[in-house]
Amino acid sequence: MADLGTLLAAGVFVAFAVHRAITIRRGADPAQRYIAGFAGCMGTAMLFRAPVMVSALHSLRPLDAVVVLVTHELKTCAQAMLLFVALSLKPSRPARRSVQRQILLAAAVLVIGAVALLAAGARAESGPAAAPVGQRWILASYNVLFATYGSWCLLVLVRELSRQSRQLAAGPLRTGLRLMMLAGLVGTVWTLWVLTYIPTNLAHGLQAPSEDAVCSALGAVTAVLATGGATATWWAPFSEGPLGAPGRWLFAYRAHRALEPLWSALRTELPQIALDASTATRRPAPWRAEFALYRRVIEIRDGHLALRPYVPTDVPAWAAEAADRSADRRAVLEAATIAAALEGKRAGHRQVGPHPPGPAPQQIAGTIAAEAAWLLQVATAFTSSSTVAAVRARARDTCDAAA
Repeated sequence: MADLGTLLAAGVFVAFAVHRAITIRRGADPAQRYIAGFAGCMGTAMLFRAPVMVSALHSLRPLDAVVVLVTHELKTCAQAMLLFVALSLKPSRPARRSVQRQILLAAAVLVIGAVALLAAGARAESGPAAAPVGQRWILASYNVLFATYGSWCLLVLVRELSRQSRQLAAGPLRTGLRLMMLAGLVGTVWTLWVLTYIPTNLAHGLQAPSEDAVCSALGAVTAVLATGGATATWWAPFSEGPLGAPGRWLFAYRAHRALEPLWSALRTELPQIALDASTATRRPAPWRAEFALYRRVIEIRDGHLALRPYVPTDVPAWAAEAADRSADRRAVLEAATIAAALEGKRAGHRQVGPHPPGPAPQQIAGTIAAEAAWLLQVATAFTSSSTVAAVRARARDTCDAAA
């Protein structure tokens, strides 16, 4: 089992690294180069840590000790690559001094790790590496250093991927980023798993030269998730066929529920927008969620259009005064427009005079999924944006003053 999991993970990582090395061109996105470097370092390290490989190298002493040292250094290099991926994803280019600090930190961890392994005096004995009694704490300290630095690099990457995914509409790219986030979280557990070796380090001075079954399984899952996330745009077309139906049902069901607050607010003031009032509030079965989502999108659009005569002409100015930098400004403006119009509708304050009706809904070209993805951003802003809350309050005050 350990052999299978380790070799599977190593094969996936190495194959991906080779593919990226072939396809990356000069001047490509630095993140792509760092990802390829991570996959290459981690795949090579895992290949030499497979139990079958460890058994083969055990008879080639002292080469086996050199291989153990090199594989640990490769894993640390892979962790550093992930940190540089996170830096390259930041919206503004990181300062050169910041990058230099991270390079120096990575080099220090590599040097300290190598010195610790050598100072522990571990020698291969019947498979595991055994350290003398006086140096066992050094072996345990190395594992603490490896787990601490590795998990920190992974969590920094997950944080940056999370920020990126929140700024994207639903689609293959966001799916890929979320798979990469999940890979990072599983990878953190995989990295921290080395801490389970510490009691054995201290009690017996032993360090298994190969991956155990749990470690191999975590590595395989991490490799598959990371590769799936990095290649999401390749296999996305399959989601349009029968094989992608469960995924579409899940997206439609979740989107249908996420649009509930916006839809409910509109339907309360405009009950006529419900295309089928008898089933409007029922939760759809998963296999009917796509049609239910389609209907909900239409009803929200109809409600927005029906509210245009109630939109205060000052909404764009109010929204600009309380600009929300954390979300798409177009989505915030559309949500603010709906919120202000609902206040006007409740107060019966219809806009009169030479002013044209309020702004029309944002036009989204493409599929119902693209339309739903846009409305999800609007719904999120409608319920959580401070700008929308400020515009809603201004509209309510204006209606009260006019009453």
